[in-house]
This record gives sequence, structure tokens and C-alpha cells, in this order.
Amino acid sequence: MSDTMTNSPSGQPGEQKEVSEKKRKRYQGYDVDKMRNKRAGRHKPWFWKVLGISLILTILLILAAFGYIFRSNKKMMAYLSQINEANTVEKLLDGHKNITITTSYSHLSEGDDYKTTRFLKKDKDGEYYSYLKTEGLEKDYKEVIADGEMYRYDERFAYCFGLLGEEDQNQCLEEIKDAVFQASEEEKIDNQKESGHFIKVEALYEVSEGDDYNTTYGFQAGEQVVQTLTLDKETLIVLTAVETCGGEEFYSYTVEFDGENKIPQFYKDVKDLTKDRLCTVYYDYEGKNEKKYTFKLSSDVYFNLLPHKGYKAYTDEDCEKEFTDYQVEVQNPETDLTLYVKKESE
Repeated sequence: MSDTMTNSPSGQPGEQKEVSEKKRKRYQGYDVDKMRNKRAGRHKPWFWKVLGISLILTILLILAAFGYIFRSNKKMMAYLSQINEANTVEKLLDGHKNITITTSYSHLSEGDDYKTTRFLKKDKDGEYYSYLKTEGLEKDYKEVIADGEMYRYDERFAYCFGLLGEEDQNQCLEEIKDAVFQASEEEKIDNQKESGHFIKVEALYEVSEGDDYNTTYGFQAGEQVVQTLTLDKETLIVLTAVETCGGEEFYSYTVEFDGENKIPQFYKDVKDLTKDRLCTVYYDYEGKNEKKYTFKLSSDVYFNLLPHKGYKAYTDEDCEKEFTDYQVEVQNPETDLTLYVKKESE
């Protein structure tokens, strides 16, 4: 019996080892750790590829979005610049004998609503003739700038403002130019439509602390101003402009062409009078750049000066009696006048 058991096939050590090896191979598919490592090794390169491609696509999309916004902003700024370049006194007068610009202001933080009307043309010598009329101001007036002179009438007296050199003449010229509409390049065009010979543009502006909308109108920072423009399609000249905030209109602008010639009666009267009054002004009196100006005026025309920053006007050589608004009005308009404009001591 012992011989039989010893010779049994299943009892051979070699055969037992072979069976164990087969069982191990049969169940090695359930070696979780090993299979996990295999799966991780097999999928890991694809994971990083997909992640990398996703990141690249995301970056490209972000760059494309920024590029689009940048190009859009640049395009809008270029368009606003074109509008501003088209809206100058010279271009508005090109091909027209005159223009009339009417501007209305309301909802002001200080003062009442008011309106200005400026008539503008060029004379035969190519110089500007400007007539300005105000309505609604505390002191309304009519003003004419022509032939290097400036006259103003306040329904009581006619005043002549002595223009001291190019500085004062340039100031008058700038006031004339400022009457023509100019868009802010900080605005963002929201909508644009063409209709026949016209273009309608809607632009948005966000109020900032300290800007004109904040200080002049009292709008709060962050509020949105909507500006609606009507432009001539061919020239880009702004024919009308309206600004609203919170649905309320507070500013309007209109240009009209080739209207009736406007020369106010007070100016006609002044021009017809004999110039027999002499007004003398010493500018930068006792300074390094002292200069003498003389003006011949008609009797009954009061004399005044534009303000000069850092300077004061006096009626005496000792510069003790200041030429105030009150003295302007109580001066004798039939006698000669001498003024001394002296730099204020620092």
C-alpha cells in the first residue's frame, strides 16, 4: 500500500507545484493592485494630453476674446475720433454761408436751466463773426466777436472788452470752437443704425468721481449717461445730440445751416457811433513784460477786461484801487480811462 501511495501521480511534488502555478495564473486577473497600476499606466498619457489640449484651447479662447474686445474698443475709439475730426468750425462752415448752434442745459446741480444760441459765419476777409445769445442765466447777455473786438450787451449797457494781445484773442477763438460738439473718447458705442442720409449712434458713458457729469450735474459715480447722436452719413457732422441719465434729458445740441444773418441791434448801434473815447491798459505793469494797449471806443460804451489768472486790474498808478465789477458799472462812459494790470504778489 505504501508503494501505491508513493507512486500516485497527484502526490508528485513537481506536479503539485505545476497545479499551484496554474491556479495562480488563473486568478492573477483579480490582483487589484496590479491591474490598477496597469490601468493607470495605460491611461495616464491620454489624461495629460487631454488636459494639455484643454488648457491650450482655453488660453486661445481667452486671448481671442481679449483680442476681440481690444479690436472693438480700438475700432470704437477710432470711430469717435473720426466724428470729432469731422466736427470743427471749419468743416461745419465748409460749403455753408453760416451755422447756428443751439445748446440747452438742465438738471444742473447749481443754477437754473439755460440755453445758448451761437450764430457763426466768416466775413469777406476770412475772419469769424460770432453772435452769442444766452437765455435763462442769472445775467443773460448778447455778445459779438468780430474784427478783433468783443462787445457784450446785458439789456442795460453795451460793454467793450479790450483784448490784450494774442492770448485774449485766442481765448475768444477757443470759446467759438468749443460751441461745436465733441464726443468723449471714453464713451462706448452701444448701437448704430443707418437711415437714408443719416446715422443714429447711441453711446454709453459711466460717470466718474470728479468729471463734468459729477460736478456740473451732480450725477453719482457709476451712473450711466446715454448719448444719442444724429450724424450726416457723408460728412459725420453731428446734427443733433441728446444726453440722458436715468431716462431724463439734461443736454441737447442742434446745428442748423444757412439761416438768416443775425446782427443784433445793439451791435449795429455801437458800430454807428463815433469812436471818441480812449481807454489805455498797461499790462504786466512794472513787470518785465510790461506792454501798453490803447482802445478807441464810442461814448456810452463801457470798458472791461477779460480775467487774467494771477493778475489784477487797478485804476491808479499806485495799484491801490482795484477795478472791480462794481467800478466797471459806475465808470463814466464818456471820459477816457487808464487801467494798470499788475501781477499779484506771491
